[in-house]
Amino acid sequence: MAVSRGQRVEVDEGASYRAYLFPLVASLVVLLFLAAPWSLEHKAHAALHGLCAQQPSHSFFLGTRRLPFDARMTGIYGGFLGSSIYLLSRRRHRAAALPNWPTSAVLVLFVGLMAVDGFNSLFLDMGWTNLYQPDNRLRLLTGLMTGVALAAAIFLLLGMVLWKRPQLNRRVVESAREPFLMLAVQAPFALVVVFGASWLYVPIALALLLTATAVVSAIGLVVAVMVRTADNSFEGVSQLQGYAVAGLLIGLAVMATMGCGRFLLESLTNAPPLT
Repeated sequence: MAVSRGQRVEVDEGASYRAYLFPLVASLVVLLFLAAPWSLEHKAHAALHGLCAQQPSHSFFLGTRRLPFDARMTGIYGGFLGSSIYLLSRRRHRAAALPNWPTSAVLVLFVGLMAVDGFNSLFLDMGWTNLYQPDNRLRLLTGLMTGVALAAAIFLLLGMVLWKRPQLNRRVVESAREPFLMLAVQAPFALVVVFGASWLYVPIALALLLTATAVVSAIGLVVAVMVRTADNSFEGVSQLQGYAVAGLLIGLAVMATMGCGRFLLESLTNAPPLT
């Protein structure tokens, strides 16, 4: 349905199936993924191949099973998931006010610490002088910090773009202390990743896969809404179903393109496997 700027999105009461369009499509995608005739490890590795280097030496293992993301990306998407649950529980999904300067500084610091740790690891890999010995636990921690900042950014973007009545006076993160509280929420996830048993691989791998898809699809949703000039037109989630499906398909296409492109490049260049 085409929507011009400023035009209200009307809900068709007779087409009740539309209220379930996104859950139906998302469930179908999940079922097709699970039904594909390969192991979960291989499917998750392939699905996320375009988003992460997936170096074994930089990754955590649950028992003998390597997580599909390396430690830093595991932290980013795990941090995003935990922070999103926190923000939803505080009903921040319509918040559209920028954090104040102290809060913004904390969020920038979180991302900056991951950047420092990433460059330190890169310098060691390149044989250059580095500050300290890299550690997967530190990669995970700084990734979790960036996941907090990423969740704040995505929630702010969705709050500003989607809703007809955004909460313009409510900040998505309300104080400089709150990012640290959001980081503390990640403690159970971090403990599972570092010390978890093999049987926890399935829920953790699926959670990372679904969260990565959600992040890319959320950006796809914003693109779809902006292209159709339907920004600030939605009263509620039920009116977003078609756009949410479009965002999901965009997200899956981006992930598939990046993953296939990397596999193709590795095949053409005979690149050695990452260690």
